[in-house]
Amino acid sequence: MLRVDAGNGLAATGSPGPTEMAEWAENRLRGNSYLALKNISCEFEDGVLTLRGCVPSYYLKQVAQETVAPLEGTARIVNLIAVVATGLRGAFRN
Repeated sequence: MLRVDAGNGLAATGSPGPTEMAEWAENRLRGNSYLALKNISCEFEDGVLTLRGCVPSYYLKQVAQETVAPLEGTARIVNLIAVVATGLRGAFRN
């Protein structure tokens, strides 16, 4: 059961698999107005949602985590997003 409807979320019945859960999280990030969040990748396994990528500030790292937090079925979020200076982004690809 995937239930997050608040206007730009998903509402479905049944049990979505890890791929659907990760896609939902990535779609939430891409729908956010902060461009830096558009390249964050998500993996979902055994109730754990893992975020990977890089952003230019700790604030945006937290925004990314809060953006995907409403996902039902997520027991924990592991935020592996690196905070790097804008000119160094290419050096920290995951």
